[in-house]
Amino acid sequence: MSSRAYYTLIASLPPLPPYFDVERAPISRARLWERLKMLAEDDAAVVQQWVDFVVWDQQSLDCTDEEFAARFAQIMDAISNPTLRRMLDIRMDIRTLVAALRHRRAGLPAPLGVGASLEHIRRNFHHPEFQLQGRFDWIGRFDALLEAGDAMGAQRLLFETNYRIWTRMSQNYTFSFEAVLLYLARWEIIDRWTSSDAQAGQERFTSMLTETLGEYAHLFQ
Repeated sequence: MSSRAYYTLIASLPPLPPYFDVERAPISRARLWERLKMLAEDDAAVVQQWVDFVVWDQQSLDCTDEEFAARFAQIMDAISNPTLRRMLDIRMDIRTLVAALRHRRAGLPAPLGVGASLEHIRRNFHHPEFQLQGRFDWIGRFDALLEAGDAMGAQRLLFETNYRIWTRMSQNYTFSFEAVLLYLARWEIIDRWTSSDAQAGQERFTSMLTETLGEYAHLFQ
């Protein structure tokens, strides 16, 4: 796809807000997908890889740690786009950190997990923030929200963290495919936030605890 075509696509998309917690997304799912039809076939295939990953990531709570790690390895093997690979690595780092916090609170060993920080987490499992506070300044706040059982606050913090990362990454791109991909990643967070409510957040939080901690989940309810 030519740079001119990327310019046309990106210029057709409304700007995203600086923060994710708005009342509604600036563009509907239907209109966004209609605009994405401008992409060339190879770019559209990368977008579909991102969409497939997001769907899987949100529905993978039934997986064991081993199954999750194996499936993630398969997904990464199929992806060659460097920006998408970096985005998935970031998502998995955050997911593994969250799982480690939950395991530690339940008196369980470090999760198997995936991601670049996994071995570091295992070596520093008993440090309050896994000696990663310099890279992940949200760990302490998330742990406090777990302690308080604040489901929506915990989910909000994760959305905020991911949105901030994607926004920062997007500043390195203008009219390019990477800009499109990062637009879509931020839009996904806004869409999830505006489509949820307090009850749904509490139900998902409880489900996540149950799937992650099993019989220990009641400690956080």
